[in-house]
Order: sequence, then structure tokens, then C-alpha cells
Amino acid sequence: MHQQNGLSPSMEDYLETILLLEKKNRVARVKDIAHELSVQMPAVTGALKNLRNRALVEYEKNSFINLTPKGLTLAREVFRRHEILVDFFKLGLGLEGDSAEQQACQIEHAINQDTAERFSKLTRWIKENNKRSISPGDISDEA
Repeated sequence: MHQQNGLSPSMEDYLETILLLEKKNRVARVKDIAHELSVQMPAVTGALKNLRNRALVEYEKNSFINLTPKGLTLAREVFRRHEILVDFFKLGLGLEGDSAEQQACQIEHAINQDTAERFSKLTRWIKENNKRSISPGDISDEA
């Protein structure tokens, strides 16, 4: 799927992973990215070169990886879409944690920021209006 930012879902995943590793470890390294994404280190190196050519990361062989300001903005957008979708899937659809995470990871690449924000508003509305704390998973299919 081709996003408005011109990045493939895979490239968005790399940016998101670098962001999360920087939050967790203060630095991102090739081997850590490879581990998180379950890919080989040469694949990470190739992706980083692509992202560097787009001015989204600062990367030199055998050094830490840093997001550029532009890369940081895009990574935060991807992560925000992910968080919004996870919240919606859990609260709005009653999905369990792992299922919500996996599906959010797939769908985050297919929607733009405006659509994500609409999911966020819907989730907020559900929270505010679900006074009985009913989960969609608790509602029977019978009419």
C-alpha cells in the first residue's frame, strides 16, 4: 500500500521501530531493529540506506541510527495511528491485546492521519457514552 508520504508499509515500520527503540534505549542499532522486526541485519542496512537517502534517518555503518526531524515527524504519525487503532479495537470492538496490536500494525499503513483522528474521536465518544461499561464482545448476536 502506498501512503501519502511515499513510504511503503515496511519503511514506515522501520521508522516506527527506530522511534520506539530510541524511547526505550535512547539509541537504535541495526541489530536491535533486526530483532524487533524479525528480519536479517542486511535487510535493515538496506532499509536504512533508503531512509537516509530520503533524509529520514542519520546513519553511518557501525553507528547508532537517529531519526531526522522529518523522520521523527513521520515516525510519530505512524505510531499515533497505531495507538489510535489499538484503542479502538480494544474499546470499540472488544478485541484482546495481541489481536488488537497485530491488526493495528497492518491497518495503520492503509489509513491517513485524518481517518485515524476520526477513529480517535469515535473511541472517545464510545468511552464517554458507554456508561454501563459494555464491551462489544459482551453483546450477543441475537436480535
